[in-house]
Parts: sequence; structure tokens; C-alpha cells
Amino acid sequence: VTSIPCYFVNGYNFQIERHSTDKSTINCRVCVKSSSYTDEENDFYGIIEEIIQLTYPLIPNLHIILFKCRWIDPVSDMKVHPRYHLVDVNFKKLYQKDDPLILAQQTVQVYFTEYPSMKRDKADWMAV
Repeated sequence: VTSIPCYFVNGYNFQIERHSTDKSTINCRVCVKSSSYTDEENDFYGIIEEIIQLTYPLIPNLHIILFKCRWIDPVSDMKVHPRYHLVDVNFKKLYQKDDPLILAQQTVQVYFTEYPSMKRDKADWMAV
């Protein structure tokens, strides 16, 4: 088992959050789509904390890549606009279940941006 700072999969270059700090691009934010690709409300959004490479010495060239992420709670910390399907997430409160690992192949890269508004109801929320 080794920890690596970046990994290229699904057409994206993923990096751990610490490696993305102070860069012009942010490549540590991910989404795992629900089993129903038309249902945004069951998607998981997170930030990669660690990229783990599992190597099996008895099987040449077999590597499994896992992303360890901090996830938002899809029930209380995610909103989907009913008409436009725009997603907002709140990273102030995180998903409390101990299930941080996903296979790298399950992810797509996303970008979170803060709202320019000074409205209190949007202060902790980010648009995906």
C-alpha cells in the first residue's frame, strides 16, 4: 500500500487536496453518481484527502486505486433546484458515516464555487 499525490483516470487528473492548494486549477473535488444517472439527489460530492494505491505482489501489474474523501451529507447538506437541476453543497457539516473510500474509476471531477452574494442563506453553500 502506497499513498500518491495524483492519479489520472476517466479523462481527469485527480489530486489530493493538499497538493491542489495554491494552484491555478483545483483537481481534488469529486462526484460519485448514483445508480440512477437521472437522479442528482442521490449523488455524493467530496474532496480527496488521500489517493491510495494497492499493489498485489503475486499478480504482476495489478494496482487498485482508492480515493479517501471527505463527503457532504447528501440529505441535509445538498440541495437540487427542482427545475434546473443545479446542485448546491454545504461543506461546513460533513457526512458522519465511516465510509470514506471509493474506487477511482467511480468518480468524475467537479468544481465548487462560492456564491458572490452576501445573503446569509448562501454563506456556507457552494454551487457545483
